[in-house]
Amino acid sequence: MGQKDSPKQLLIFLSHASEDKPKVRNLCKRLRADGFNPWLDEECLLPGQDWSLEIEKALRASDAILVCFSEESISKSGFVQKEFKRALDIQEEKPEGAIFVIPVRLDKSEVPFSFRSLQWMEYPADYDRLLLSLQRKSGGTAMPEKTSKPNTSAPRTSSRGSQAKPKAAKSDGPIFNVQGGIHIGRDMIAGGQVNYINETNLNISTPAQFMDELQRLKEEIEKLKSQPDVSPAEARRMEVAQADIQDAKDEAAKDKPVAERIKNTLNGAKETMEKLGGSIGAALNLGTTLGNLAMLAIKLFGGG
Repeated sequence: MGQKDSPKQLLIFLSHASEDKPKVRNLCKRLRADGFNPWLDEECLLPGQDWSLEIEKALRASDAILVCFSEESISKSGFVQKEFKRALDIQEEKPEGAIFVIPVRLDKSEVPFSFRSLQWMEYPADYDRLLLSLQRKSGGTAMPEKTSKPNTSAPRTSSRGSQAKPKAAKSDGPIFNVQGGIHIGRDMIAGGQVNYINETNLNISTPAQFMDELQRLKEEIEKLKSQPDVSPAEARRMEVAQADIQDAKDEAAKDKPVAERIKNTLNGAKETMEKLGGSIGAALNLGTTLGNLAMLAIKLFGGG
């Protein structure tokens, strides 16, 4: 009697091939930021544990299993195929119509025949739809609640993410232009709201400049995150985007960086920031820039 039980945090098992780790890590971070408890082998398995036993226990304990497909995973033999089949075996034990196994397509691969009776999704394009499924499974309580913010003297953006026109101000640093896209510069804080202004262009043409701009974006997000009207849930999402930017920066610094990895990681950060754009206009601008940098990565790092 007395206190009401807090809602259960859904345990989400991420079934995937090792080749798909970068995208699955990104998915894991986004799920955690949205209030779920994702199970990823490299995070949850401890040295000395029987990994096959622990994976079986986690599969059975999970509230949902995301089976992540790619062209590499569906053509790969070995344990990953056994894991995919175990997910379907456990699905058979669930009540008819229950949401449990969710096929996730990571690229343009064909969904295996045995999973085609289940509605599949594409990641990252359908991430919001995945959240709806998981919310339905949890009774709509799994995601952290967003607190409404009081109006301040500084104008906020509209629900479509358009930003109020800032007062004229001088920038204290260079502004850069990526592929003719949005111009993001140093921040101008007015009444607790961070705005971004246009001035001169700094074209990115080398990997070193690219990494410098990634670092600058991380710093801009940090400033945005520290604003007093940013909620804890919004701050957590920004931390996910910052971690993705750092992952992209680390990949770009390698002797032989993989352009597709950089692109996919930055697109994940873009999606995270753009989801905040309905309430924070600067986040939408930063998301647009991240998307432009993702496209630029292919040209700079030899992906095509």
